[in-house]
Amino acid sequence: MNPEDLLINAKAYLWKESFAIIKSDKIPNSAFCVIKDKDETTVIIDQNRLKDIPIKESEKNWKIITLDIIFPMDTIGILSKISGCLAEKGIPIMAISAYSRDHFLIRKNDTRRAVRALELIGITVS
Repeated sequence: MNPEDLLINAKAYLWKESFAIIKSDKIPNSAFCVIKDKDETTVIIDQNRLKDIPIKESEKNWKIITLDIIFPMDTIGILSKISGCLAEKGIPIMAISAYSRDHFLIRKNDTRRAVRALELIGITVS
C-alpha cells in the first residue's frame, strides 16, 4: 500500500511533556525509551525527572509526536514520507519505531512548524 494513502486522515498526538535525550549508565524506571548499543546507553526521559540521574551528556527541550495508527510490520515508506516532509521544512527529527507505532522527537522550538508540515500530508495532530 502507498504510504500517502495510509497517512490521509491519520492521527497523531503531541506529548505535553518536554523531553531530554541523555547519555547515562543508569536506566531510570521513568524513561520513555532506552537504547543500548555497544558504545553507549541513550535515555529519552521527561526532563522534569532528571534530578537523580547521573548524566554524561544531554540535549533538552524535545517534544514527541506519536503517530496514533498501527501499521503492518511490512509497511514501506512511512518514515521516509514523514521525515521527508519535515526535512523540506528544515526540521530535524529523531525517529523511534516501536512495535506498533512510530514516535518523532522534534526540537521544542520547531513544534508548530512540524505540526503544520504533518497536516499538509494529511496527519491531524492533537
